[in-house]
Amino acid sequence: MTPPPFESLPSPLTLPPTGSAAKGGKHRLRNLVLTGLLILAPLYLTGYVLWLLFHFMDGIFAPLIERAIGLHVPGFGVVLTLTSILALGWVSSFLAGRRAIAAVEGLIRRIPIARSVYGATKGIFEAISRDQAEAFKRVVLIEYPRKGVYSLGFVTGSAAWPGVAQATEDLTFVFVPTTPNPTSGFLVVTPSAEVKDCPLSIEEGVRLIISGGLLQPAIKADAPAGEPAAP
Repeated sequence: MTPPPFESLPSPLTLPPTGSAAKGGKHRLRNLVLTGLLILAPLYLTGYVLWLLFHFMDGIFAPLIERAIGLHVPGFGVVLTLTSILALGWVSSFLAGRRAIAAVEGLIRRIPIARSVYGATKGIFEAISRDQAEAFKRVVLIEYPRKGVYSLGFVTGSAAWPGVAQATEDLTFVFVPTTPNPTSGFLVVTPSAEVKDCPLSIEEGVRLIISGGLLQPAIKADAPAGEPAAP
């Protein structure tokens, strides 16, 4: 029996892709991993904070309920926490309730350490709970912290302070977040003429900052500012 020619034999070894194909595969794999982490990390942190809150409430009130009825009710902290959140939201919808909450906040703000912790925590939650379109208007670039170096930021408002200096007649408030925690950062007040619009959506700008520049959206040269980049 005549053996088949050497050229027709199947190759016993498939070499991995080299060059641009291998780099493209690694880049896509890295983007997939980072995207998965950006989805998983907020879910994990949210669940962890809720678990701590439920455990804290359950540790306080579960022993009291057990003494009162002689029965341990597991998970009572979950029910009590949800009830407390709904009750506070309902009370704050009335004028008297808002005044009572403001009075309690006033007492907390008189305590040196408590006012710092409470003020910072409330500020973070208020910033997160606000509508994104209301909190951040558009993504911009400003020359910060020095000329020739650009920082990515979000426009939060504008002002006119003509009595301060000539350059402050038309100002733009730009929030420059830190990486990888975008809830902290710097408020830069800069003349509006020095603010350069960036063709990124708010979501793309936040993703770019959290990833430290690893997740870079594709930007067209003629893309309008504030519009999502093309896939």
